[in-house]
Amino acid sequence: MTERNRIAVLCASSRMGQAQVREALAGGYQPQAISRSGVIFDREEFCGTSVVSADFSDVGALAAAFVGMDAILSAIPSLAGEKSPQYAQNLVAAAKEAGVHRIVHNSMMWAPDAPCGQPHYDAVLDLENIIAGSGLEVTIFRPVLFMDNLITRFARPNLVNHGLYRYCQRPGMLANWIAMDDVAKFMVAALSRDDLIGRRIAIGGPETLAVEEVVDILSESLGRPITYQYEDPYEWGARVHEEVGLADLMPREVYTEAMGLFYTFNNTSSHRPFEVDMEAVLAEIPLDLITLREWAAQQDWTPETDNGTAIGSLSG
Repeated sequence: MTERNRIAVLCASSRMGQAQVREALAGGYQPQAISRSGVIFDREEFCGTSVVSADFSDVGALAAAFVGMDAILSAIPSLAGEKSPQYAQNLVAAAKEAGVHRIVHNSMMWAPDAPCGQPHYDAVLDLENIIAGSGLEVTIFRPVLFMDNLITRFARPNLVNHGLYRYCQRPGMLANWIAMDDVAKFMVAALSRDDLIGRRIAIGGPETLAVEEVVDILSESLGRPITYQYEDPYEWGARVHEEVGLADLMPREVYTEAMGLFYTFNNTSSHRPFEVDMEAVLAEIPLDLITLREWAAQQDWTPETDNGTAIGSLSG
């Protein structure tokens, strides 16, 4: 086991980044948040965290932020689009320039081991290959579906205001929902596990749940009946583009087509990208993971007063 105490956390102000900073602190590490929104880390829960501003487009700034670090917890911004491959290359170049050899990377979704024909997933595999092919000591985690998505603008307003869960997962579809805090547990655990170097590991929550079971759990947590409304993936993409406010990021038709193809694949593919054999994963990396029922009971499901326009983040 290699001792690694000083940890750089990329995308630190995101939900997942904040979870990683908290978990690093809990594990006795000294995290350095790489963020342009440093005010978040003034909160008491982040006491002991240093903050450095750096941008993925600037290798020099990234390298300066990595100097003195023993390892990097990395992710590529979910809305980077066509810039993503360059960002991955810049991450590698900056780590080498700063002399940091260890990277634990969060792909933020499932990825195939070989191209599968789905553009989103194949693009994630391409990014992984850039980082894994760097010659550095790399472990990659592939979390499949986040519980925390339920409290973002994609879902929460309809849940709390209308008792409605509208999504494009086909009825009966199975998934291992995982809390972002538990993703952080895996990443921090890997810092002391040299045997995981070179591995790419799909991770999910401890239960494989049908979408109907998810709705039952949400009904119990909110204390009211929740109705599941399946939406065609293309219709879902068009609606979400408008409701979440993505017009400045990409044209509606582009987003609709991309999400339609993506979720049609998820609903029909033999890869079953939302499912994980977690018994095998936890046998190798023993961690206590939260169930969806336990997680949902901890959330604030107070009805909205502003139609949900300021809830959550675009990326979850």
